[in-house]
This record gives sequence, structure tokens and C-alpha cells, in this order.
Amino acid sequence: PTPAPAPGTPPDEREGSAEASGLEASGGPRALPPKPAVTADDARATAILAQYGFIPGERHTRASLERYSRYFRKKYFSRDGVPADVTVRDLEGEFWRLVERPDLGKEVEVIYGADIATLEVGSGFTAKDDDCLDAPDQRKYATSPWNVCNMPYNPSSCLKHVEATTGITVPWLYFGMTLSTFCWHVEDHHLYSVNYHHFGDPKVWYSIPAKYSARFEEVMRRRLPHLFAAQPDLLHSLVTILSPAVLKEEGIPVYRAEQHPRSYIITFPHAYHAGFNTGFNCAEAVNFAPVDWLPFGAVATEQYVRDKRYQSVAHDQLLATLCDAAETQPSFCPTVAKVMAERVQIERERRDAALKRVANTARMAGTDSAPDLFEKDCLVCQADLNWAGVRCECKPKKLYCLRCVRECACKPERSTLFFRHTAEELDAKCARLAELARRHEDAEAAARAAAPVTTVAEEWIACDACGKWRRVPASLVAALGEDQKWTCVSNPRPAFASCDAPEEKMRENETWDERAS
Repeated sequence: PTPAPAPGTPPDEREGSAEASGLEASGGPRALPPKPAVTADDARATAILAQYGFIPGERHTRASLERYSRYFRKKYFSRDGVPADVTVRDLEGEFWRLVERPDLGKEVEVIYGADIATLEVGSGFTAKDDDCLDAPDQRKYATSPWNVCNMPYNPSSCLKHVEATTGITVPWLYFGMTLSTFCWHVEDHHLYSVNYHHFGDPKVWYSIPAKYSARFEEVMRRRLPHLFAAQPDLLHSLVTILSPAVLKEEGIPVYRAEQHPRSYIITFPHAYHAGFNTGFNCAEAVNFAPVDWLPFGAVATEQYVRDKRYQSVAHDQLLATLCDAAETQPSFCPTVAKVMAERVQIERERRDAALKRVANTARMAGTDSAPDLFEKDCLVCQADLNWAGVRCECKPKKLYCLRCVRECACKPERSTLFFRHTAEELDAKCARLAELARRHEDAEAAARAAAPVTTVAEEWIACDACGKWRRVPASLVAALGEDQKWTCVSNPRPAFASCDAPEEKMRENETWDERAS
């Protein structure tokens, strides 16, 4: 059934944004909120969303959406007109039945208040400028590192060097209702994300380890060829859902989690995730980026260029900024040094290739003849031109990246390559980073050598899934209930936190009796 709005909902309460969608095998409701000015990209996104059943819905307040969700749940899950009690597992079974059995011809319309900008409506967390006169005990949360408004700007986050961007460094709010869903996706630029559940009914999450992302994309294209034929970049549109059962058949592990109020879900770089809401709830989400994200960001940038997608985080610009930040943040140095060295090598190769088609070069100077390409993008692929770009006399207001120089057929004499740093200057930055990285690693080694040695009591335990024996802290074994199962995935030692890892060997002079105990 497609329920009508809850009876008695006053029109004047329908304020704020929500999205309505058909819950079908190809989708679930997550869409961009209305914007004052509609760009070409916005119009294209709206058209794609509408194609798969995601359309702008009625405007709601929190109260009216909650009332609608309760009404929907009462009507949908009823027997002979009597509302039935349903568990999370009952809701989950019905959700996947709707997705997996489109042949039943049953369409359900639900509403999701998604991607609501906290800059406009406020965050659910205490703001730094809030005096909290009505609740002084809340003041401490304004500066908490677990306040999602603060997480992107944590001293250890690369995003502290990026300007405020709604949905990336500025949180979005989400108001869900029964069976509303967020489809399979990775975060923009393959960033980390954190989602905090403020209140309401649980969310059910599904996730796939990043190392299976390429296989997941291949399976999606093979299983849904008609959709990808019509829309090659379908996975970017957040409108595609495929059940965990199908993915497991393809050898892709899928992990499940229930998120309840006052809890966090953190997703890792390039890890696909999806889920649905079991009822009315409110959550708040944002991205953040410890330095170990940087290699994932480099890969994401190349994928964005390949797909001609706009880059909300200019990776080359950020990398240059992190080179300077590494001088005062030693922990950044090893990762930044590695990523920078790889990027500079690629830059050298691209410049060499570009100069076969471009006769002139000039250092960026912020003038008409040598413009600064800060925050400029490639005409063809939308790549960041912070390090270098090319301009031809045939289109003096247009710029190409070094990959796309071949798009211009003019003679080399008509083109100029503008650069921010020479190749030698980039090499010098790499050398400085390598030196800082060595100093940091030496300091870390010295600290480890000086640290007192602590001994942790250990016991052996057999995995209930694969049967392999693992050595774990005795405190972990003691905490297990008498009938509680234990599997390798719960092993605190990363090298053995998978059933695929080989069984551990006993130490010298260790006996089987000690192991079996």
C-alpha cells in the first residue's frame, strides 16, 4: 500500500525538507536538499533521482514526520486491521523482501528528511557560542572531540585545512521514518564518516570492507546491467540497493550493525555501506580524515577525474598544505612523505608528456599573462589545477589539466603551461618530508625502547566459526558469557582478526595442555 498523509496533519506543520521515494529494487530515499540556485549538476542529479523513484516530497516539521511514520507503521504492519508488534528483525525481513521480490508488484512510498544542512537549521550538538543557560551541564560538549561538529577540525584531521563544506566538514541532519533507506555508497573522496544517532528508533547498517569495493562494483554492474547501461555512474547517485544475501553469494562479506540512540557509527575509507531506518529517528553525520586517509584520497581523486566529477576537496591543494603542516605535526610526516613522493613522480611524467604539445611555460604570478590557478578546474575532467594547468590562445578563458592537453588540437606555440613549483622545488619538498619522517620514526623508536615493558596475561581460544586457535588477552576470555560465541573478527590482534589468517603456532616450551586451557 501507498499510505496517505496521516489524518489531521495541519498544513502549517509541513515545513522543513523531506524526500519521498518509491522503495524498489533499485533504490531508497537519499537525495540532495533543495537549494536556492539550481545548477546544471543539481538538475542532472534531480533527474537521476526521479528516474529511480526519488522525488521531492511534502514539507514536514519534525512533529509531522514523526506522526506520519507512526501512522505508516501502524497501518502497514497490521493484521485484520489490528496493529501488530514488530521487532527490528521483522522490519528487516520485510525491507529485504520488498527489495528482493520486485516481481510481487508491491510498491511502498516512504519519506526521508535527508541531507538537511546544520548551517541552516542548527546542529543537535552544543555549539561553541552557546552559553547553555537553560542546561549548563551541556556546555562541556561544545568542545568535546566527539562532538561531530568538531571532528573534521580535530588537530589530527586533514580536513582542518579545508574550507567549510556542507556535508563534508559541516554536518548534515537526517530524519528517517519506517523503511526509509540510504543506498550503497562510499563517502565523497573516500573519506571517513561518523554518524551519531540523536534519538528515535534504531538504524540498521550494512558494510563491506574496502578491499572488496572493486569486486562489489563489478558485481553491481553485472547484476544490474540495464541500469548501468542507462546510467554509467549510477553508484555515485546513491540510488542502488542489492541485498547482502546476493553479495555473500558472490564472495563479498557483509557486516551488519544496529545503531541505537546516543551511539556512533564510523565508516572507513572506500568502504561501501547502506542501511535503513526501523522507524522515526534523527541522526547527524559528517566526514573526517586522519592522515591515514591520504592514500585513499589520492586514489579517489583519480577516479573523480576519470568520471569527470567535481572535486569538493582539491587534493593537490590539500597535499601542498599538509607539506607545510608536517613541520609542526610530526605524526603526519611518514604518510605525507610517501603520498607526496608518489604524486610528484606522476607530476613529472605528466609535465614531460604535456610539454610535447605545449611550447611555452610560465610560473603562476596572479597576472593576466601568468594567472594563479588556485581553485581553478580543468575544462574537460574538472581536475584541480593548483599545481599546473594549460591555456591555449584558442580558448583564453578555458584551462586544461596536464592529462587533457591532447583535447586541444592547436599548434604547441599557441599554448602555455603554468606551474606553481618547478619539478626541482617539488623534489626539495619531498626531500624535506623524508627527513622529517626519519626524525619522527627515530623518535618513536626511542620512545618505545625507553617505555617500560608490560606483560599481558594471555589464553588460547578457538574460533566458533573456523575452529582455529587464537592467543588473546585473558581478560577477553574472562568477559565472555558461558554460552557466548567468539569468532576471529573479534580478535584485538589485527594479524589474526580474520578466519582467513593461519592458525597461530605455539611458542617454544608451550604445551598443548596450556593451550587447551
